[in-house]
Amino acid sequence: MPKIAELIQNDFDAKWFVDPSIRKVDGEILSQIKDSGLSPFKAEISTYIKRKTKVVSAYQDEVNMLAKISEKSISGVITTNYDSLLEETLIGFRKYVGQNELIFSAIQGIAEIYKIHGSVENPDSIIINESDYLAFDEKSTYLAAKLMTIFMEYPIIFMGYSVSDANVQNIIRSIVSCLDEKQIKMLEDRFVFVEYKKDMVGVEVNPFTIMIDNKPLGMRKMILSDFMILYRAMDTKKSKLPVKVLRRFKQELYDYTITNVPTANLRVAALDDSRVDDEELVIAIGKVSDLGLRGLSGIDTNEWYRNIVLDDLEFSSDELLEYAFSKVLSQNSGKLPVNKYIVSATKEFQECKEFAQKWKFDNIISPTIQKSRNCLGGYSSVKQIWNLEKGSLERATRLISHLERAQIDVVELESVLKEIFEEDYNLLINSNPPIRTNVRRLIMVYDLLKWGN
Repeated sequence: MPKIAELIQNDFDAKWFVDPSIRKVDGEILSQIKDSGLSPFKAEISTYIKRKTKVVSAYQDEVNMLAKISEKSISGVITTNYDSLLEETLIGFRKYVGQNELIFSAIQGIAEIYKIHGSVENPDSIIINESDYLAFDEKSTYLAAKLMTIFMEYPIIFMGYSVSDANVQNIIRSIVSCLDEKQIKMLEDRFVFVEYKKDMVGVEVNPFTIMIDNKPLGMRKMILSDFMILYRAMDTKKSKLPVKVLRRFKQELYDYTITNVPTANLRVAALDDSRVDDEELVIAIGKVSDLGLRGLSGIDTNEWYRNIVLDDLEFSSDELLEYAFSKVLSQNSGKLPVNKYIVSATKEFQECKEFAQKWKFDNIISPTIQKSRNCLGGYSSVKQIWNLEKGSLERATRLISHLERAQIDVVELESVLKEIFEEDYNLLINSNPPIRTNVRRLIMVYDLLKWGN
């Protein structure tokens, strides 16, 4: 059949370019044909499927039930279908199209759809002709390796295929070839093959064995005509949290591990602080509105200072001043940048205002620093010092603090501070005490110069 598809494609593509009457595509897909060499055959197939596909009313309840169980009972879907039914039905699932996207992505194995034969949303990804299938088979080992963990950890329900379907057998073959007899035996309880039989009443479940390269693979075979029977059974098996939520936080943790940069939905305290025991570490999942104000008391000095520069906390200035100010101040010997929060707060915080007024430029820059400004030599600006001295962060930040107030351009200082945190987001935790002191001092100066007036 793939060879027949290739022959049809050759004839169709040739006719498409000379016969406008058979053209149905437009817009971006038409541009892809002209500019990127997309096959008109695949483009027209995608357009046809998108225009003609709809849920048959008789099956609407079944589709609704599928959507319902996807919330807590389905970890993921592997499909060879091109259409968009699954991503439109399974809300919140992440879609991966084609082998390349799947192989080269950091999949989380939950709340995901793997469209291994392409999608109508990307016509060029469609696997349909002989050369497509040959290229697919060449990469099947890599695909199997990517899916191995999923096959070993979850029950797998095969739906919409014949047991003899070459696509199904090829995927299973790639998986089985990597396993020993004991591991293959483990799969028997996890493989369920669903066979549709028209007008079947109820459901019939039997043991079933298929041969994969002379290796017997046992599974359960389910025969039915009403998929609602299966869906209702699956609905009794639920995770404690919606799978899309589990996937989101699994992805957040993965991204944090790779980048060391928390996101708006993942807040990380100083986990490498030697004073914190493993028993004290917790992960809290919930709405910011529920956890947020209680979590404000957990904001530390480093987060407070960094937020002055990066504005990376999700809390408002009112919340920070009302719930976190006193505690953070007590940890800092009475010194803290606060002007930014006062300026943007919607409430009056008289105590915080009186505190801020105590900290003038000459209070932030100690008398010792003021008396040793001759160390600057010929330096007279933030930018000048940073461009020539940033190879030594400790020296550069120390020299900048020796500048007179009139010599400090707040825009240049902001640029330097942002560059420092771009290089090491957790610098105020990771750096040695002199660097940490220098950077905090500069943030105090920055806060005063930008918002103090």
